[in-house]
Amino acid sequence: MALYTAFIFWLSSAPRPAPPLLAWPGGDKLFHLMEYTPLGSLLLRAFRRSLPRKNSLGLPMIAGFLFALGIAAGDEFYQGFIAQRFSSVWDAAADGAGAALGQWLYAKWARTA
Repeated sequence: MALYTAFIFWLSSAPRPAPPLLAWPGGDKLFHLMEYTPLGSLLLRAFRRSLPRKNSLGLPMIAGFLFALGIAAGDEFYQGFIAQRFSSVWDAAADGAGAALGQWLYAKWARTA
């Protein structure tokens, strides 16, 4: 999870995102969604294994989602210092949506595994 978070910040260090992502309005939001989906899964897995009541997904999901939002906020703050990049609350919202999607996918997988 820490390595994946470092990967996200490494991607944020690029002066500008790849042009095809910006071909249509809001295209970068899809990238944010896809970028944070694995993080949501990893965070849910980590919190599920470390918090009490391992069979419950409620508390691990809340903790993982809040942690993902914290990472998203930090990432957006960091991007404000990168040339040709800017911070956006909408990007952070797309990151949160991606994390929630990743948690949902992991929860579905965990229930069937």
